[in-house]
Amino acid sequence: MYEKKILIALAALVIAAAATGLWFKARLNKMYSIFESEQITDIDLTAFENGEYIGEAGDFVVSVKLSVTVENHCITSIDILDQSSGKGYEAHEVLDRIIEAQSPDVDAVTGATGSSQCIMIAVRNALTP
Repeated sequence: MYEKKILIALAALVIAAAATGLWFKARLNKMYSIFESEQITDIDLTAFENGEYIGEAGDFVVSVKLSVTVENHCITSIDILDQSSGKGYEAHEVLDRIIEAQSPDVDAVTGATGSSQCIMIAVRNALTP
C-alpha cells in the first residue's frame, strides 16, 4: 500500500515536470518566432531632434528597456535601463555595432542571438516616430 502511494506520487511528479518542460519550450519557441518576425530596418535619423528616446522589446526570458541618445541626427549612445537574459548572453557588443552603423540593422552577437535581436528591436522601437 505504501509503495503504491509512492509510485503515484512519483508519476504525478514526472507528469508535472513534463508539462512544465513542454510549457517552457512552447513559450521559448513563441519568443523566438516573435523576434524572427520583427523587421529591423534602417532609421531616418533626420526625423529626430536631440534627446533621449526610450525603447523596449522582449518576451518571456529575454527582454530589454533602453535609452537611445540622438545628437545632431546621430545615435551617440545607447544605455541599457533594464535587461533580462541569461548571464553571459547580454549581447552588449551589439550596442557599439548599432552606434557605428547608425542603424539597428547589424549583425547579432554570436551565442546571444535572442538578446541581440531584442536590443535591435528595442532601438528600432525607440526611434520609430
